[in-house]
Amino acid sequence: MSKLRLYNTAKRSKIEFKPIEENKVKLYCCGPTVYHFAHIGNLRTYIFEDILVRTLRNLGFEVNHVMNITDVGHLTSDGDEGEDKLEVGAKRTGKTVWEVAKQYEDAFKNDLKKLNITKPTHMPRATDYITDQIEFIQLLEKKGYTYECDGNVYFDTSKFAQYATFAKLNLEATQKNRVKLDTKKKNPQDFVLWFTKSKFENHAMQWDSPWGRGYPGWHIECSAMAKALLGETIDIHCGGA
Repeated sequence: MSKLRLYNTAKRSKIEFKPIEENKVKLYCCGPTVYHFAHIGNLRTYIFEDILVRTLRNLGFEVNHVMNITDVGHLTSDGDEGEDKLEVGAKRTGKTVWEVAKQYEDAFKNDLKKLNITKPTHMPRATDYITDQIEFIQLLEKKGYTYECDGNVYFDTSKFAQYATFAKLNLEATQKNRVKLDTKKKNPQDFVLWFTKSKFENHAMQWDSPWGRGYPGWHIECSAMAKALLGETIDIHCGGA
């Protein structure tokens, strides 16, 4: 098998790619939030990922490629504020959030077909994995990584020493540049794992949970789906930018 060198984010250099399990690649890609049509910038991401998948398979690797469909929990702000993007789409179109998700998921899949992008092995919807997300949050809670405030469950980044290590983040600079201070958080970088009615009272998509009726935060969704479909560890993660 020919050698493949890929850029390693943690090491900040190109290294020879060696999967965890010999000749098998577990690849997770952030898929679309289905509240509107994908534009050419969005689709460039999936073209790149398709080139990666085709390259891996051409080299003889067996690729388990997961691309999620985000149909709940992605807010209009990076700071855990604003409306869910599906709610925005529903207001714009006069449809229900479920109808909006179905319309734009179908449109996205049609775009992939027109661009001759290889269909992923799995395309899970976030709303189909709510139980997995709740169980994942409960596990984090049991290990002491969470806290509650006004009915919402937050991930406590101060409890995870390696939080900024992988991407070599300057947390202070990142916070100043991206989001305003949320006084409900212990640390500016903390993020919501589960929202309840205390913050978004009229959200259309809600489920029962140990913390109250509500819906998951954006960050926990992909973690739960990746774990459910690929296991505890993965080889490659492709973001949505």
